[in-house]
Amino acid sequence: MSPSSHTAYRRRGVAYATACALVVSVLAWALPVLALPVPLAAQNPSRAGQDISLIVAGRIVDDSGRAIPYAGVAVKGSPRSVRADADGRFRLAGLEAGTIAIVVSAQGYAAIETEVDVDAASTLAVITLVRDPVAMGAITVTATMKATSVAASPVKVNVVPRAVLQRSATNNLVEAISYVNGLRQQVDCGVCYTNSLRINGMEGPYTAVLIDGMPIMSSLASVYGLNGINPALVQQVEIMKGPSSTLYGSEAMAGVINVVTKDPRFSPRFALDASGTSDAEGNVDLALSTELGDVSGVLSGNAAYNSRFVDDNRDGFTDFPLNTRGVVFGKMDWSPGGQRRASLATRYVYEDRFGGVEAWSAADRGSSEVYGESIHTNRVEVLGTYLPSRFPDVRLEGSYAWHDQNSWYGDSNYDATQHIAFANALWGRMVGRHDLLVGATARYQTYDDNTPATATVDRRLIPGLLAQDEVRMARGALTVLAGFRVDRHDEHGLIPSPRLALKWDATEHTALRLNAGTGFRVVSLFAEDHAALSGARDVVIASELAPERSRSVTLNANRIIEFGPNPMMIDLDLFHTRFSNRIRPDYDVAPNLIVYDNLSGHAVSRGISLALNQNIDFDRFRYSAGVTVQDVHSVDAGGVREKDFFAADVRAVFGVTYNMRSLPLSLDYTGSVTGPMRLPSYDEPFARPERSPAYSVHNAQATMTLGAGAALYLSVKNVFDFTQPSPLVDPANPFGDAFDTAYVYGPVRGRHAMLGLRYGASR
Repeated sequence: MSPSSHTAYRRRGVAYATACALVVSVLAWALPVLALPVPLAAQNPSRAGQDISLIVAGRIVDDSGRAIPYAGVAVKGSPRSVRADADGRFRLAGLEAGTIAIVVSAQGYAAIETEVDVDAASTLAVITLVRDPVAMGAITVTATMKATSVAASPVKVNVVPRAVLQRSATNNLVEAISYVNGLRQQVDCGVCYTNSLRINGMEGPYTAVLIDGMPIMSSLASVYGLNGINPALVQQVEIMKGPSSTLYGSEAMAGVINVVTKDPRFSPRFALDASGTSDAEGNVDLALSTELGDVSGVLSGNAAYNSRFVDDNRDGFTDFPLNTRGVVFGKMDWSPGGQRRASLATRYVYEDRFGGVEAWSAADRGSSEVYGESIHTNRVEVLGTYLPSRFPDVRLEGSYAWHDQNSWYGDSNYDATQHIAFANALWGRMVGRHDLLVGATARYQTYDDNTPATATVDRRLIPGLLAQDEVRMARGALTVLAGFRVDRHDEHGLIPSPRLALKWDATEHTALRLNAGTGFRVVSLFAEDHAALSGARDVVIASELAPERSRSVTLNANRIIEFGPNPMMIDLDLFHTRFSNRIRPDYDVAPNLIVYDNLSGHAVSRGISLALNQNIDFDRFRYSAGVTVQDVHSVDAGGVREKDFFAADVRAVFGVTYNMRSLPLSLDYTGSVTGPMRLPSYDEPFARPERSPAYSVHNAQATMTLGAGAALYLSVKNVFDFTQPSPLVDPANPFGDAFDTAYVYGPVRGRHAMLGLRYGASR
């Protein structure tokens, strides 16, 4: 497709997709206000001719008898779930007669699983939860596509709640979760600050990023789309390290990051989070929620602005990008009888991002004399879930994402558009001890850019089938999960993805988990690798790139050590992934080239990770710490072994929270220590070290509760002001052959402070 044709193709979608997103966002908030009548059959399923109208009802309290508001109640092996009300009362309707297992959880309490005999008189008077200082009781759906507690899941999942995300205030989700053990933020460009998240040393595109369980962040969106997710929208983040292609498809080779957005039913009527930094950045989040009858909705907006040029390393370029960003998010739930039946959410993101020299202005976009990297991003997402009342074991899901990027890297233009539509039809049920899940999936995507990679629009339809069986053995100590998925690619045929997971409860406080599976991935080179676009190196694709494949095994040991009321949780992980057909850039062929080709040998990511956390004196003092030691390398056909670029040998993270009793003040300290990593090489006179030094980053924050739902926070990032030298090669001659932006191994932004105010009006 010619550049002019591509531009026309892109522009036709901009107005339509943007308008759709804004309309759906407003409707998601406004429909409850309109008081649309709910059909009588929907209000009472039994009147629609159903014979599955039995209920289970009860009240959830803590061990002192106080009600636990908004606890989650889920039917194991089914998509059915409800939330308790403000008084801890819940009601599960539309059940068949027989014995079911329900999982009850609430933040800060241990989840429990209990069996209930469902009959005409079914009721549970009281369910008691006990405090869980090590936060093992969270509910997750990422590991099995079904609601289950973290403790009971056969696959290890790290759940990062909203409170942890707020320990180091930021308007960027990538930064917020980069202090989770085993994750690291990788900056791929020292000018425009393109970033991604590595899991266990593997590059960002190997991780499937989900929003509310839907895999709509891939290829083009993996570069800039993730930065548009503001932490203010997030209820929790679920992180699964290890193979997940059986459930989530070809991009889940390293793991899954599932961003769970806020539930409109339990969002504040009005919420505000406004902050500013010492570098003159501004950020405002505003949210409104409403509820009428069974319909609830939330509408939120985010505006971020930064126009101050900072060049502390004196290379003539911005140390961090200037940007203008706007986000509109809307979500609507229909929950008759308190049980969610349908959900619809949409998000629109616009960002104007710039990095370059101070003399650049918008009129210099594409200039060959004044260097700047200017990226305009428009993104629309729509996600929906429906649980048919007549088929209580069925869940239907769908999503659509449109991502448009128009960029100039100096005088080189990159103009790309991507559409992704995704659908799931899932059926799940408990049959005896077997928790079954079967489903059909379909993914349709188009990708077009103005590079030689897409002479014609790349269109792919990828249908798939999946099946999974989770069974708890008779004695209850061993859980086995087996799954299989097959996808059909037009170019590559049928791609099988088997999966096996074992969980053994060795003792009351010790669990072992084994997870094994395969992966498959088709690479979108220019969309995923910023080095192929920025800088002066020419890109050479040595041959037609074959899909990457992988085989992975992870082993997790979880142990809770009792120290009276202050137990400590310890996690030990071993991981090993072997790649074939690994696609990697070679910077060493010539100083002005990047050569891409499939590796003729194999590549390996392996290592060990240790994490521990403890909650002392019921939230007065909490700490967590983790360290990951890894070996990420490739071996060519001749047996020559090389370390991968930008994969640190060791990385440690830590966090400490102290809640004062004499004052309404909370103190947080977070940080990381990153070991040496291999870096690209350069010829004289631009030679740089080919190994980075070890370094650490520290952040401190104080949050004061003001009452009436308000809190004031002061955060200092990079307390000790560590920054690497300029990440740019030959910055004095950005249009020359030697200019390169890819030498980024550590922070390029120094110490800065953030002052902010949060407010949430309760319902």
